[in-house]
Amino acid sequence: MTARSQHPFDPEAIKPWRLGSGHRGAVLLHGFAGTPPELRRLGEHLAAHGWRVEGPLLAGHGTTPEDFAGTRWQDWARSAAETVDRVAADCDPVVVAGQSMGGALALHLAAHDTRIAAVATLAAPIWLTDWRLKIIFAAKYVQRWHTPDPDDVDLYVPEAVNELHSYGRRSTRSIHELTRLLHHVRGDLPMVRQPVLLLHGGRDRTVDPRNAADIRRRLVCSREVEVGIYPRSGHAMSVDIDRDELEPRIADWFERQTGDAAVARTG
Repeated sequence: MTARSQHPFDPEAIKPWRLGSGHRGAVLLHGFAGTPPELRRLGEHLAAHGWRVEGPLLAGHGTTPEDFAGTRWQDWARSAAETVDRVAADCDPVVVAGQSMGGALALHLAAHDTRIAAVATLAAPIWLTDWRLKIIFAAKYVQRWHTPDPDDVDLYVPEAVNELHSYGRRSTRSIHELTRLLHHVRGDLPMVRQPVLLLHGGRDRTVDPRNAADIRRRLVCSREVEVGIYPRSGHAMSVDIDRDELEPRIADWFERQTGDAAVARTG
């Protein structure tokens, strides 16, 4: 994800957060090399509408690029699953939303955890277009680090990048782990039965917007799938120009998909 490259991080700025209260729980998962603040606005909106919301810091993130390089995709998934476990211990229903890699992780979790009632993704990938990724399994032994161009910002509101905090360099080993995660998620999708909302920005230069249609085609067992393409938004949709439309749409989606469960709980 293109973001404000930063290291070392301000611990207060990137720490995990918890908002709201009640019996309904939501887990919000940040993207590759990102941190919880990128979804804080969405979390505040959900909390204001009766959800208990957690934004975890995934394994290897928010510390050092070297720590990140020492983790695998299973570590990222495990830390996300542990947050679902913690929220599910006190909440029912539980929903999951994620941005970029966080969206892919949300789909992965849903395929294996029936406690998750509904999913929403923002700019989720299941494949990436950079040709260099085809040889990343070998290239990681030759070129250890990749440094994104800090000026390559696809946001309609460029200054919104200041709400993002990300590693200024990423290990090619970590990038290879991302491709491995996406390979597993492609296999997971036919097992997802929960309703899924797929949102994507038309300006996205990190994850091709065609991913949304491809994910939809593979969700053959999902009870309901809805796709929304926002032509003005870039990759980090949660902070870009359409965020004020996305937040209520996601809240409405979760409300609609969990309404029966909420009624049963209070009835």
